[in-house]
Amino acid sequence: MFFSPSKTSHPHSRLLVDRRLLLLGLTFLGIPAGCSQAPALSGEELLGRAVGVLTHEKSAAEQYAVLLATAGKSDPATFVRGIQLYADAKAEFDAMIAELKFDLTAGQDPARSAVFTGALQGAAEKRVAFTAFVRREVVDKLGGARPGLPEVLGTVPELVKVIADAGLSIWKAFHDAGKERRDAILTEVDRLQWRSFADIAKG
Repeated sequence: MFFSPSKTSHPHSRLLVDRRLLLLGLTFLGIPAGCSQAPALSGEELLGRAVGVLTHEKSAAEQYAVLLATAGKSDPATFVRGIQLYADAKAEFDAMIAELKFDLTAGQDPARSAVFTGALQGAAEKRVAFTAFVRREVVDKLGGARPGLPEVLGTVPELVKVIADAGLSIWKAFHDAGKERRDAILTEVDRLQWRSFADIAKG
């Protein structure tokens, strides 16, 4: 569970929270947590790892949707609710990706964009709601061996921070790139949109 340190929090508590978020960020960006100092990465390496974070979110959500489509059908109410939550999460994530693309082409730092920040918050809330629902209402109710699912961040503040960092890395790489490379980056960003539940259910 994530606790936001208040102004009256003990300094050691703030350090523990900050260290936890740092380790989570390093893990999702592919940097070994045991390193005392992160190695200097090129813009392309940062871009690759940032795109990897968003690709992981897309892939993980779609795998949770696959499980819902296969194991959740036995309970119609759960099945319909799960589809709705996936559709909501997809809509929010796709809107966030579209806003990121707009900021890239407009030359606007997404960290300074109130629209992107709002879209990111909504995307994180809806993704956490969907994956938590599938774990609680489908996975936890399965008898016998449970299916393996990808690890995902389980709280909104953690997910917001990791994705915000990824968005900033993408923007920096785009800002420093030439026209041809910028076109390629925009193509990569377009691929981050989630598949519809109907497509996933088809197999």
